[in-house]
Amino acid sequence: RKPSPYYPYARVMRCQGFLILSFLCTSVAFKLLDVGAPRVGTQTMYDAMRILGFNPLHTAVSNENRPPLCDYLFGHGRLEDALATLAAFDGAMDEPVMLMYEEVMAAFPETKFLLTLSDAESWFNNFLHLGRMMYFSADVAGYVEDTNSTDYKCRGMRSWGCNFRDPSAEEKETCLQNYARHNERVQEVIPPERLLVYNWSDGWAPLAHFLGTAIPEDEFPHEDSLALGVTIQAA
Repeated sequence: RKPSPYYPYARVMRCQGFLILSFLCTSVAFKLLDVGAPRVGTQTMYDAMRILGFNPLHTAVSNENRPPLCDYLFGHGRLEDALATLAAFDGAMDEPVMLMYEEVMAAFPETKFLLTLSDAESWFNNFLHLGRMMYFSADVAGYVEDTNSTDYKCRGMRSWGCNFRDPSAEEKETCLQNYARHNERVQEVIPPERLLVYNWSDGWAPLAHFLGTAIPEDEFPHEDSLALGVTIQAA
């Protein structure tokens, strides 16, 4: 299956110095990148990692950390600046950082990766529900997006050709194809010893074992604060 023209992995890598970056970055204890798509439990995983003792970055919530990542992926930003955003954290998840698994894999040789999966149709409908709530909030407030900005391109999985306001049948199909292709490619590219394909029903044990931590006594979390408290900034 040919990738969509929207598919982000067709982009030309702008960094030719991965070996240098790897040397510079290995002192940073960046341990885990969740490469699952938004709306497959990234907020729950954020809470789970905090319970496990991590200090993760959720890039859909921490808006102040997004610009270097978005500029690198969709503008003319430098990879060094994007990776420097991760320096204060030992884990990360959600759009757009989940698209940078190849760069992270090369720059941080000890980093592990986590992939959470969802049925494609359920994922799309989940995201569509949230997207429509966000657009409604924005419309009520009179907010007008700059469609030429890197921030606009960096939200709502627009890089996959997704439209979560009023998608056409073609847009939905493109979005679903790229969702599936992302999950496939992650498993093709990341070595199996560095990747955990995680099932939410498995609870703490496989996650704690993969990360080398003790199994917490806390109940496994479930969080979806974006759906509960939609803001224009998070759109």
